[in-house]
Amino acid sequence: MHPTTHRPALPLVLLALLAGLLFGTAPRAAAATAAAAPPQRVLLAGQSTRAAWDDLSSVTDAPAGGSVYYELASGTWVSPAHRDYAAFLAAQGRTVQIGISWKDNPPGYTGGDRAARSRAVTQELADGRYADRFATLIDFVNQYPRATFLLRLDYEVSSAFHCTDASCSSYKGAFARIRSLIDGARHQGNVQYVYHPVRGEYAQLYPGDAAVDRIGVSVFAHELCLPVYDHGYLYNGTPPGNYDTGTLQCRNPYIGTDGWGNPAAVWKDWDYDGNVLGMMKFAQDHGKTMIVSEGGMMNFTADNGATDGLEQARGALWVQRLFGLLDYRGPIPNQPGTYDLSRVITAVTYIDLDFRYGWDAVPDGTFDFPPDSTWFVDGRISRYGAARTAFCQGLAGTGFTTRCR
Repeated sequence: MHPTTHRPALPLVLLALLAGLLFGTAPRAAAATAAAAPPQRVLLAGQSTRAAWDDLSSVTDAPAGGSVYYELASGTWVSPAHRDYAAFLAAQGRTVQIGISWKDNPPGYTGGDRAARSRAVTQELADGRYADRFATLIDFVNQYPRATFLLRLDYEVSSAFHCTDASCSSYKGAFARIRSLIDGARHQGNVQYVYHPVRGEYAQLYPGDAAVDRIGVSVFAHELCLPVYDHGYLYNGTPPGNYDTGTLQCRNPYIGTDGWGNPAAVWKDWDYDGNVLGMMKFAQDHGKTMIVSEGGMMNFTADNGATDGLEQARGALWVQRLFGLLDYRGPIPNQPGTYDLSRVITAVTYIDLDFRYGWDAVPDGTFDFPPDSTWFVDGRISRYGAARTAFCQGLAGTGFTTRCR
């Protein structure tokens, strides 16, 4: 547009400054410096069975997808329920996260040191073995061109189960080999590859920018500096001296400055494990977005997992911290400076199951967890009043495409 007079218009920022001087008010921030809108995020219903979808969608609109498991040992889905849930999601053109696992049941394992066998299988994968075990998965992907598939090449990968030496070339090679195999056989470009490490080894096993599309993380209790009760033992994932039992937070230093502007350790309480924040910065530095590949409540109290009383309050706190992590801005333990990590995590898989009846959440006595154990808790969001409210507020406040009903 052109001005209608020959007198040049005053810049808007200058006008705002003048208004502040004349009327004693602080100028408003210019539009260019306003906080950016949150990224568009997706919610997945985990895990493994349609039961999670049914409960979560009783609270929210239809989630964007879900999460299931496929195993290398048998070359097929962990169970028919996983396959059926994957088909239910894919037929609707939704996102299907698939964990391709070998550490839990390595091919050829007959007992003894499972970690050693898993490491050996990882190297065998890098060498090109077991290609036939992916045929069922590839055929499934090719049936559903409208779906999006997020393939985790094993989950919570670690040096203990996936590295034959300090370089972790075995896992890096396996990741590249599996990706090449699937890319060479799939019919459409609807597959992304997720690197999902344990939170303390995200740099050590990283397969490289060219191989990784997204970085996954598990978020249970340890990652949010919350207690877990396992047969009476309070465990939060940090050394006892680094845990504030009064505030239910981790206590760690970051590199700030002293009174003279010199680098100095500054101690503070944190809602988040330092490795998780470090992983988020690592992902951002490498130009990758992240997905909470597994996330859910654990047994926060010593009351045998009852879903009332303190469990209600801890559930709400867990939800609040989860969404706070998505919007994190601030320092990182043991690092200098402050960081805006609010656009790093773009997807969350919430495991909406009654864990008291095991990973399948079926009350048939087959996989039930014992009372007062880590997983003896009803994690269905529909069963928690305050947590459900916090969950709905979090979905709306952090840019999720799925909202509550």
